[in-house]
Amino acid sequence: MTRKAAEPLQIKRILIDVFRASVDKPVVTSFSTIPSRGVAILRLEDADGAVGWGDIWGNFPTVTTEYRARLAGFLLPDLLRGEVISDIPAFHRDLTAKLRIMAVQADEPGPVAAVLAATDQAVWDLQARKAGQPLRRLLSDTAADRVPAYASGLNPADGPETVLAERARGHRNFKLKVGFGDAVDKANIDRIMADLGAGERCFVDANQRWDLAAARHAAAWLAEAGVGWLEEPMIADAPAADWLALKADARLPLAGGENLRGLDIFEAAYAWFDFIQPDVGKWGGVSRNFEIARSALNAGRTYCPHWLGGGIGMLHSAQILAAAGGGGLLEMDVNENPLRGSILGGALAVDQGWAELPAAPGIGIEPDLSTMEGWRVDQSEIVL
Repeated sequence: MTRKAAEPLQIKRILIDVFRASVDKPVVTSFSTIPSRGVAILRLEDADGAVGWGDIWGNFPTVTTEYRARLAGFLLPDLLRGEVISDIPAFHRDLTAKLRIMAVQADEPGPVAAVLAATDQAVWDLQARKAGQPLRRLLSDTAADRVPAYASGLNPADGPETVLAERARGHRNFKLKVGFGDAVDKANIDRIMADLGAGERCFVDANQRWDLAAARHAAAWLAEAGVGWLEEPMIADAPAADWLALKADARLPLAGGENLRGLDIFEAAYAWFDFIQPDVGKWGGVSRNFEIARSALNAGRTYCPHWLGGGIGMLHSAQILAAAGGGGLLEMDVNENPLRGSILGGALAVDQGWAELPAAPGIGIEPDLSTMEGWRVDQSEIVL
């Protein structure tokens, strides 16, 4: 894999748009729900008028989307004003170093990381658009044009029914939320596994629900059921000894990474995770997520980017996965989200379990925010 040298960039304008849409069916996890869908979109424009797009992560709690957008508007002008960007990963590392004291003093490493991740996304998208190439080609000459995908976020109340609907839409891999008690979880898994066709797979996500004893119990019966992986069975910062103990007992692959920050932290987790799932919006942006993807593959692990948000972040995830390769799957949230649908349009269409990536430069689409005006809750423009 090769990374092409970036044309120097200088940001002249920052635009931040925030939207929130009500949904009939909340996203359900073992610890909380998402009763409405929000998105904070970051646009960075250079002196030529070219624009790059980023997605500021913010799901839990729902108020954090609006807050992180405001934080971006507060932090980014001083960071970007007058800067000439010639090496995007180095620029991301520099911004992270500049905000390290702020993140610690404010006790907000997560929000700061999300703002910087979106910034990195937008700069990479801008650079790829100016180069006239899909982002994946800027990351790797050997990038694929389609990636395997899975339908994610299946809720406990109607998971088996959602499998049927998503199969009709082209999916062949599915991920169910678990952690709602054996009676609910086993009934859903039994129905889904019994209905899977040839080549289809079911994964599960416990969203950090259990302690070690409960995770061991769940891993045992989930392995017996034939589940493809068990994601985040314990809290992400559980002691390494607990993770190693679970890995020693588990007879199915373990997955995780969306709630980890730092290459050293990920490398330690290679000892227990088979599937590595960093989130391009929560930490590191394109620069660090692509670095983790290559590191994970070199360590014999499978890179599967995590994403449960808007369409821009999903496209960034797809571009990184296509560049990294390695057989990992693209996470595609299939819960109701009109904001994501408005952004994506027909991009990332799925057929027989494969998602086709757009051929246009950057992340591959020109988002039309006018289609989302009815959901707008905030906007800001900062000229540098």
